[in-house]
Amino acid sequence: MNRPVRTWRCVVIPLLVALVVTVFPLPCAAEGASQPTARPGLKASIDTAASAMASAKPMSAPEAARQAGAAAKPLGSKAFFKTPAGVVVLAIVAAGVGYAVYSAHHDRIPPQGR
Repeated sequence: MNRPVRTWRCVVIPLLVALVVTVFPLPCAAEGASQPTARPGLKASIDTAASAMASAKPMSAPEAARQAGAAAKPLGSKAFFKTPAGVVVLAIVAAGVGYAVYSAHHDRIPPQGR
């Protein structure tokens, strides 16, 4: 009895099993979920945030200047690489580049005929 290796059953049965395994847990997981609570609308959220901002105490002049100075510091300053963290970053980058060059040089597969 020579039967073909691939019949429609060999394709359909795994697909049905995958479908059942994928879809069956969904109703079971949804059964335990509670109904979502009603969220306040956009207008109510804006009103809440506006009242919180209005009730917040204003900053003093030195605090405002300090925050403005901290925000004005350029992120791309070259002084970062003079800090200990910058030196560590440079060392890690140099080690990574060195290992990449070493690995590329030594990962060659030699020809078998030689």
